Amino acid sequence: MKTVIQVLLCAVIGFVVAILMLNNFTIDIMEYAEVIVITLIGIIIILLGVSLKLYWEVKKLYNTDAKWDEEDEVDLLIYKKFADYSFLVQSSIVLSVLVLCTTVITLQSIVLTIIAIATMIVSYLFTIFMTNLIQLVYPERNIPNLSDSKYAEKLLKISDEGEKHVMLIGFYKSYNLLNVGLLIGIVLSTFYSISTDQSQLFSIIVMGLVLVIVNGKYCFSIRNK
Repeated sequence: MKTVIQVLLCAVIGFVVAILMLNNFTIDIMEYAEVIVITLIGIIIILLGVSLKLYWEVKKLYNTDAKWDEEDEVDLLIYKKFADYSFLVQSSIVLSVLVLCTTVITLQSIVLTIIAIATMIVSYLFTIFMTNLIQLVYPERNIPNLSDSKYAEKLLKISDEGEKHVMLIGFYKSYNLLNVGLLIGIVLSTFYSISTDQSQLFSIIVMGLVLVIVNGKYCFSIRNK
């Protein structure tokens, strides 16, 4: 799964760089809006299709009559497939919102707008399936509902020390990646504004505010412990 994601990211980055080079590093996104929307919809459909496949694989593994050492291997495989499922579903939700916003801003056809709304609804429904899968991954635990306002605190409370350590590493890496990603986004938006004379000042300000809020939340969370 990791290799597939890396290949897709490299392909997307290579495609973007090639388009920029062909257009002397100036590009009118509005001109390619329809292609972008259709491409993203295709990616979302693929993500949801793979997610559905993973969902049934987890269900099938859960019902497997494994014994002794095989049981540990099955549990590990269920956990990995659930993690892949979670990532794909969350990615499809983000891309669905991106597609819907793009269709509205660029005034795409009503058909594409309806499809964008449909993909967002289906992606949300897949998060409901995720709750069902959590119960299969951790059948012996009282997993809190995803809509619970104190979901994070309750999840940590029922996790053992090893799981907390793994989550801590993942959260901290994500935190650092978010900081770097937003800074790169600000730089790229500035470069785009200069090269195309289309101001991205609002987006730059929003990203800057998000960066300040995220860092503030992290620092004060540590400070108040």
